[in-house]
Amino acid sequence: MIITLVLGILTGLSGFGLWRIIKRDPRTMWLGFWTLVTGLFMALTIGALLVNAGAIGLAIFAAVFIGVLGVLLFASYFFNIAVIYYSWQIWRKEYHTISNLLLPILFLALLIFNFIEGLLVHAPMWLNILFSYARLMESYFIGIFILFLISAMAYGRVTRYRQADYYVVLGAGLINGERVSTLLANRIKAAVSAARLVAEQTGTYPKIVFSGGKGSDENLSEAEAMQRYAIQELDFPIEQTLLEDQSRNTRENMRFSREIIATDSHQTKPHFVYFTSEYHVFRAGLQARQFGVMAQGRGGKTAFYYRIPAFIREYIAVLNMHRRFHMIMTVGLFILTILLIIVNYVWRLF
Repeated sequence: MIITLVLGILTGLSGFGLWRIIKRDPRTMWLGFWTLVTGLFMALTIGALLVNAGAIGLAIFAAVFIGVLGVLLFASYFFNIAVIYYSWQIWRKEYHTISNLLLPILFLALLIFNFIEGLLVHAPMWLNILFSYARLMESYFIGIFILFLISAMAYGRVTRYRQADYYVVLGAGLINGERVSTLLANRIKAAVSAARLVAEQTGTYPKIVFSGGKGSDENLSEAEAMQRYAIQELDFPIEQTLLEDQSRNTRENMRFSREIIATDSHQTKPHFVYFTSEYHVFRAGLQARQFGVMAQGRGGKTAFYYRIPAFIREYIAVLNMHRRFHMIMTVGLFILTILLIIVNYVWRLF
């Protein structure tokens, strides 16, 4: 019972840490950390109660534990292959840079090392170092992915009902250079529905800023196409819309939209809510925070089959946002691996 009590206290403390992050600013990976820690301590508390309940409770706890472990083992192999594939696709279709090739090469090397390790019974010390390093790096990147995924899911829950005087819809590529895609239409629908709900409550529509420039393969700006869709298809009042038609990426969406809202509202640091696809909400929030933009996000509906590759692409993009940090960690973990191998070798001598 003492262990159960301690676990209950730890659950409460971690829950308080989670509450503080949500209140201060949920646009951080700490949101995922505290959500994970709170969930872990809660699960351990429930497990302790089941164990104390007797044989049936112990059997239930063991079955759940084995099931979760099996899922994690399967997910680790799927994760490696998925990151390699989608990293390569991003490099091939979007950004032909060396930095975008580093991630698929790294994960391919980890996969190869895991396969080779399973075939070798005895290996020289230098190869053991590489095997150990591969396992450590794999654990590191899977851990970061879990934090990112939990952060993204928790952030979507925390902000799903956020309201403001200004809504910003982030643009995306147009079909045949002029038509709004289903993915983009869902963002617009989410913003219009939220605006109508505010109008029903207050009698006044929030203004919607449609944000997106004109690509080289587009006949009009994404902002203009989105505005046209909202007015013609969703019957949204044109006088409550604003256009930001110069941005080329999410960072510019945020910064240029803030300038337009600041001019329209006569506020130096305006707050607003942005709308994008569900999988993109959290990373857009990270970018907004990085540039000091006071905005929280909400997501438009995204088909389930699209979410897995989309989340992996988002994860890769988040890693690229902090490339220097992860490179330092990669080198640091390699040095740590060598030290641990040496300590273990010396320990065996004595």
